[in-house]
Amino acid sequence: MTDFRHIREAAGSFTLNNPDDETPIKEIVSLGKFLYLVTEKCTYRVQLADQIDPERKNLSLPPIFQQKLFDVGTESELLRRTFMQAKVLFREEFLSIDIEKAMELTLDALAELTAMHEICERFAASEQAAIEKVKAVSSKDRSQTVPAIGGVQSQCKTFAQKADHFAAKLMDIVRLFFPEQNGKNWDELQALAKHLYCDEDPFCKVLEQVIPVLKLVRNTRDCLEHHRPDAMVRDFEPDSDGDIVSPTIEMDFRGSLIERCTITSFMEQVRVHLLDIFEILVAHMSAKHMKSFAGMPMSLGLLPENLQAAWHVRFAYGMYDQAGHFVPCS
Repeated sequence: MTDFRHIREAAGSFTLNNPDDETPIKEIVSLGKFLYLVTEKCTYRVQLADQIDPERKNLSLPPIFQQKLFDVGTESELLRRTFMQAKVLFREEFLSIDIEKAMELTLDALAELTAMHEICERFAASEQAAIEKVKAVSSKDRSQTVPAIGGVQSQCKTFAQKADHFAAKLMDIVRLFFPEQNGKNWDELQALAKHLYCDEDPFCKVLEQVIPVLKLVRNTRDCLEHHRPDAMVRDFEPDSDGDIVSPTIEMDFRGSLIERCTITSFMEQVRVHLLDIFEILVAHMSAKHMKSFAGMPMSLGLLPENLQAAWHVRFAYGMYDQAGHFVPCS
């Protein structure tokens, strides 16, 4: 048995064991009992042996445990506009919410978003592979072979479930800012915001834009899970002009409308919309609940482009100088 007692009591170092990622560490985030390391390509979680075995009953435990969580890093807007943006805005100096819980929920939301991204990529690849397979086979008679992916309904359902899980995690974050929202839905959040602010308030205007998308996500999931006739998912099929139509989805349910479109475009649009929604809602809620810093009034503003690249986010706390330039608070 290897005795790592002396190593546990001393400082040390380690290397990220991922041959597919040789990019440098760009961000380090301490959250609960974990340390999160973000490179340009990936995100990792690190844990010490003493956190797993605090009484040191098993001295053969390696001193450090590392695990790759996501194949997204600072080069990916998925991570920048969720986890990194939350890191910059969810700070005890500026907000009175449960910061650790908010960051944990953000990681959960990011996990759903990366899963949606992977489903998008796999579906697009399967679609192209089906097309290429048919092209490679010459017709021996007057029939025409129609490509097929197979399991299209199931893949769309899985995507819709992930999207709805993402929306649920976002609602959990909303409830940290607005505790009176516990047990309530998006429509009730909109009513609460209008009561607290006014119809013309920017936050209320944002909610008017994003809530229909969030409700569409829930309605799509309900339709696909329960095989309702209000939603129709089709694999490749021929049309009357003799063309082959790519896999499509359409829905008309509870006021949510998806006009017939390709599944690939639907998935990509939903993914992009949800990413936009997360970023803008987090920014607006943080602005609404922001505390003064050291007695000085602060603002939440859009970073200059050169700082966006350095900070890996678009929004930050700061002040405007006499020339009207936004100066972020690090």
